[in-house]
Amino acid sequence: MLFFTLHFLLLFVLYCLPAPKLFEWQTWSTAYLDQDGQLLRLTLADDETYRLETQLEDVSDALIQAALLYEDKDFYDHSGVDFSAIGRAFWHTYVVKNRQIGGSTITMQVARMSTGIDSSHIPGKMQQMLYALWIEAHYSKQEILTAYLNHLPYGGNIEGIEAASLIYFNKPAAQLNTAEAMALAVIPQNPSKRSPLTTTGYTHLMEARARLLQLWQEEYGEDTYGKNKQLTQWFDLPLHFRSPRQLPFEAPHFVNHLQQTRPYAQNRLLTSIKLPQQKRLEAWVDRYLSNTQTLGYRNASVLLLNHHTMEVEAWVGSADFFDDEISGQVDGVTAKRSPGSTLKPFVYALAMDQGLIHPLSLLKDTPSRFAAYTPENYDLAYAGPINATNALITSRNVPAIRLAAQLNTPNLYQLLEQAGVTDMKARNHYGLSTVLGGMETSMLELVRLYAMLANLGKFQSEQLIHSQALRVKENTLLTPESAWLTYQMLSQNPATDQRVLSKATNASLTDGSSSNNPIAWKTGTSFAFRDAWSVGFDDQYVLAVWVGNFDGEGNPNLVGRKAAAPLFFNIFRDLQSTKVQSARVQSPKVRRTKESNPVDLTLPPEQLGLNVKKVDICEATGFLPGKHCPMTVKSWFIPGVSPIKTGNVFRAVPVNIQSGKRACRHQPGKTRLDVYEFWPSDLSRLFQMAGIQRKQPPEYEADCQLEQLSADATPPRITTPVKGLVYFLTEDEEQLPFEAILDADVKHAYWFLDGSFIGKSTPNKPLFWNAKPGHYLLTVTDDHGLTDSIELEVQKI
Repeated sequence: MLFFTLHFLLLFVLYCLPAPKLFEWQTWSTAYLDQDGQLLRLTLADDETYRLETQLEDVSDALIQAALLYEDKDFYDHSGVDFSAIGRAFWHTYVVKNRQIGGSTITMQVARMSTGIDSSHIPGKMQQMLYALWIEAHYSKQEILTAYLNHLPYGGNIEGIEAASLIYFNKPAAQLNTAEAMALAVIPQNPSKRSPLTTTGYTHLMEARARLLQLWQEEYGEDTYGKNKQLTQWFDLPLHFRSPRQLPFEAPHFVNHLQQTRPYAQNRLLTSIKLPQQKRLEAWVDRYLSNTQTLGYRNASVLLLNHHTMEVEAWVGSADFFDDEISGQVDGVTAKRSPGSTLKPFVYALAMDQGLIHPLSLLKDTPSRFAAYTPENYDLAYAGPINATNALITSRNVPAIRLAAQLNTPNLYQLLEQAGVTDMKARNHYGLSTVLGGMETSMLELVRLYAMLANLGKFQSEQLIHSQALRVKENTLLTPESAWLTYQMLSQNPATDQRVLSKATNASLTDGSSSNNPIAWKTGTSFAFRDAWSVGFDDQYVLAVWVGNFDGEGNPNLVGRKAAAPLFFNIFRDLQSTKVQSARVQSPKVRRTKESNPVDLTLPPEQLGLNVKKVDICEATGFLPGKHCPMTVKSWFIPGVSPIKTGNVFRAVPVNIQSGKRACRHQPGKTRLDVYEFWPSDLSRLFQMAGIQRKQPPEYEADCQLEQLSADATPPRITTPVKGLVYFLTEDEEQLPFEAILDADVKHAYWFLDGSFIGKSTPNKPLFWNAKPGHYLLTVTDDHGLTDSIELEVQKI
């Protein structure tokens, strides 16, 4: 009676004390898993130990029963100390001295592991018992058992049941069968002697497990949890233990990125990666680089994003993480590099948003100067008049620069800013060169931008963690109409030459637009051939491919269409083939478990709720057809936004029947109306250079008045200097060229500064002015008396 009274009083005192801290110093490992729970990497805790936190409900019943049976059968019946077991241990250890027995309960083991108490002598054992009673006074049995299972030693630097189960059996503790559970239950009692990774340790482990099996059969019989399977059937099978050295190291750059961006992530992290996709892309990269060694391709990066869920399903940062010769540990997905021409689609999208063009608008690919910047095309040639779609998919530099110079708010720089592109210098630092890759972006930032097109203008951040409940924030940066039209334009981009593809990848490919599931894509090549890009999307995925060298070494073969496109298309066709096969065996519900109202790009625009329609335009000019347009085609149009100008390239001109000269006015019987082409001076020059004949109007009759000449003429347009740009002089006086686009039949342009005549020029010939600092009004007047003016500002550096 006295013992129970003292015991009660001690428990009461301990209850009144603050709760003891359990493992407050503890840090944990993180298990990075793919979407299906496959382990990508298991990290070490801060003390270089594998230790994963788990909850009691996430441990198999077999393991819990086995641990209790083997370590503390009366765990739920005592208050932290089993005094009868302590008495037996004292008798056998110190009185009879036939063998050493510990007599520790699970709570006492928690006390020892949490505090580091040395319980090998009597004072330490007393301290351990007291601490165990203190723990029991403040924590539930479930909390104590959870702490115990999370900190059991399993040999080497492995602690806790979850880490042991994941390392040894490649499965979570919840999935352990009875045979595996009993094997793990006996290791903590002597982890060095019963190590499953050595021959002798494995033998001792099996012997200990056999003793536990006997106890189990005495306690529970043969049937285990109603499964009607004999335990001996399980125990006749060999157990295969995995060494920590065999732990997977998958998607290394992706996991490193998560560790850097989520440094306090703990426990199990179900990531967005799909391990089968990851391995397929890694295999494609390895195969491609092996087949193209003679071309000098040394490294590649690939990123795959599902734009329905915004989850990154594969992340290949380099061809080989462990290859120091290619700086394999550098992550090409997050590294900043010149994107080449991959940003051009967004110039066209903004231009359509701002009513500057539609997909078949006629653009000018002609020699141009923007202040001191004179862009050139990749082939150092000019196409002359070219429609917007062809200009984009053939990646003409000059039309893209012209459009970028006309953009209002937002311009390309502002769009990139809104899309979260980081480390950008001031806008003036790049000027118009941003369009051609003058600023650096990462592959991850590019993929976000292309996903915005795929999601009809809605910008969303990528998701790296897989969660059914996850919802991403949206920010509309482009209208759905302009994004969809850009997709239509990019879908017409043909694939690389078949011979190049076959040689590089041993595969035959089709064009991006020839599939039932078209691929909208764009290439990019950086200055000095340092980076080759291919980025695009279909109805589900955005894929980016980069080929190059992390040391920035140039290679004339590093051209986007030649170096990156073959790998891009082989991966995409593989993805599409796999998707078709998967769709045959999966129900629609399975295929779209996480997609939240995904955009189906294969639907017609009216079903997507888009305000677009097809209208007739003049094929030659890209304008709405006038009555003299010889041929029309259909083009997509955004009503109320797209330009509605009617072109006047084709004009009916009165011609004197007798003299054949151009009459001042039409007089039936004396003149006839003939249709001629009035191309502006810059395009006329290109036609002449290409040897293309255009039907030019004859000269005027001598007595025509000025107002008659300008009746249907096109006014001049100043192209240099560029409106809105400030021109800087390095010396007191420098020559500044004045150029204007003139109507087809104009012979001279007359230039004025603040109303004072300074000289005249002829079509396609600039007038050079000795520039001085100041603010001026520059005016040009043509032969027809038509004018154009801009404000010009010149400053001294």
